Amino acid sequence: MNTFPQIRMRRNRQRNIRRLTEQEYPSPQKFIWPVFVIEGAKIIKPIESLPGQFYYSIDMLAEEVKKVCYTAGIGGVMIFGVIENRLRDDKGTYSFNKEGLAQRAIRELRNKIPNLTIFGDIGLTGYTKSGHAQIIKNNKFDNDESLEIIKKVAISHANAGVTGVAPSGMIDGQVKEIRNELDKQSFNDILILSYSTKFNSNMYRTFPFDISAAERGALDRGDYLESYRVSKGAVRESLLDEQEGADMLMVKPALFYLDMIQKIAEKTNLPLVAYNVSGEYAMINAMIEKGYAEKSGLVKESLCSIYRAGADIIISYWANQYNDIFKKL
Repeated sequence: MNTFPQIRMRRNRQRNIRRLTEQEYPSPQKFIWPVFVIEGAKIIKPIESLPGQFYYSIDMLAEEVKKVCYTAGIGGVMIFGVIENRLRDDKGTYSFNKEGLAQRAIRELRNKIPNLTIFGDIGLTGYTKSGHAQIIKNNKFDNDESLEIIKKVAISHANAGVTGVAPSGMIDGQVKEIRNELDKQSFNDILILSYSTKFNSNMYRTFPFDISAAERGALDRGDYLESYRVSKGAVRESLLDEQEGADMLMVKPALFYLDMIQKIAEKTNLPLVAYNVSGEYAMINAMIEKGYAEKSGLVKESLCSIYRAGADIIISYWANQYNDIFKKL
């Protein structure tokens, strides 16, 4: 076998040759932009924990989404309704209110931008008093009662006009039950993008819905989210959702779980989505703000690592800045 000096890897590292052999950057169509909606009028309010992201009132939503999805060509949006605390209750019932904030936002987007790809997050975290993604009964998480609620949320989003629903509570059986309910009500074309492998991560604390462990009480969300110290179980979670009828799978978070993205990508025939979460976004922003990194280079590197690991689609807060990041080649 030939070695140095016959083999010189630097020949392939010449700039013009690199351009021939490097993997393409993920195109804008590969991105979904998470969008946060609040009540009110003429509001575009910065999210303190997420520089470059904003809360939008419904009347401001369509124009902002058009700028991102039409100008940069971003593939779609995921809608999160940020409600007032007074509307939360033990069962998160506002989550399936047909005149709820998220439902009205989805209808507005569907009316103003008919061909837009819209996913509705149908988790309960932002709707329960506990801040948990599952209903609590007798001081335990009640999986089956949570299923009944989440089916109603899915139907309310389907009626509003989503392209797909995204159950995020890691409720056992959620994909099967939602699929059955959607089909029963003739929503056969509505996709299910399952948060199929969602880890109990420390990277969610900058997410607008997240609350402290003290506020969540004695129960641990690790009882329904996957442990970051479990590998085989994490793969199994996604494969079970595939069997139940999911149309797309997801790994969340992304950057700390590139190995899981790769493992699941190798096992599934479904499109695989990676959620580049708020903590990862905030962490990179902190480096940029401190002057430790150049924005375009660092963000491109991080997003390419997710894509290289095997993600087909990336949910990312960087989506609304795609042109600013990727125009620097």
